[in-house]
Amino acid sequence: MFRVTNNMLVNDLRRNMNTNMYQLEKYNRQLATTRKLNKPSDNPAGLVKSLRLRTDITESEQYLRNIGEVINFMETTDSALNDIGSVLHRVRELTVKAANSTNDQTARDAIADEISELTDQLKIVTNTTYGSKYIFGGSNVTEKPYQEDAGNLVWVGNDEGLEVEISTGIKFQYNVTNKTMQNFFIDIDNSDPALPVDNGIFAVLNKLEQDIRSGDLPEVDAALGKIDNKMTDLLTARSTIGAKVNRLELQQNRLEGTRISFTDLLSQNEDADMAEVIMNLKMQENVYRSSLAAGARIIQPTLIDFLR
Repeated sequence: MFRVTNNMLVNDLRRNMNTNMYQLEKYNRQLATTRKLNKPSDNPAGLVKSLRLRTDITESEQYLRNIGEVINFMETTDSALNDIGSVLHRVRELTVKAANSTNDQTARDAIADEISELTDQLKIVTNTTYGSKYIFGGSNVTEKPYQEDAGNLVWVGNDEGLEVEISTGIKFQYNVTNKTMQNFFIDIDNSDPALPVDNGIFAVLNKLEQDIRSGDLPEVDAALGKIDNKMTDLLTARSTIGAKVNRLELQQNRLEGTRISFTDLLSQNEDADMAEVIMNLKMQENVYRSSLAAGARIIQPTLIDFLR
């Protein structure tokens, strides 16, 4: 015969009471946090899934920040190119005007003076910055691309691209290099290394100013073709930027959708159904109260009651 002792009843009661209290505390915690996953033991497999989803969400948010920063950089670049285009349009108008043989020396000097001012303005635009980065310096973003040394312009930029990661393993070049603009700023003809000819925009404008002052009309006419070529290069660079921005916006939309999907999956994995939690909590409260009442009847408070 298996003998049930009072000590066994007490131990069983204590164990069952602890189990009921644990369940009650579990639903209380879910109600307070609105989450069904509060510690690893709640659902180890679900915790692993949550960690993976949180990693995916964090990566998506970082890529979105990268893309936002790059889009702002490229919009600043496009604005600077637009300003350069405005300067070149005005230079072209003045060049057409200067090519008129009826201009006297005073008129030619006035035109040359305005071209000189426009050239200075172009130098300012060329050294445009986005935050602390010089946008036309290639990977050398800490120094002004165009600097003056003893009255001569010196280009200290390079043709290296700036890259950013916009997806796992996907690099994206977002800056405009000299090669992209087809040697817009500096274009050296090395057919004769002993006498390099700079056909960059600043060299063209400086020579144009001198030709206008001296009244060399054939050279002024020739400058029109060079200016038109530079304007074509400028439009090509702007169209390239536009295409890149469009691609970034498509990637941005895709990442936004992915982040929303991951967030929804994380919510399904972690968030508690509050109606269900409240119902389970009420049921567990009734179970706990019932176990307390049963325990009060099983364990008599005095020796007299036990001897009855």
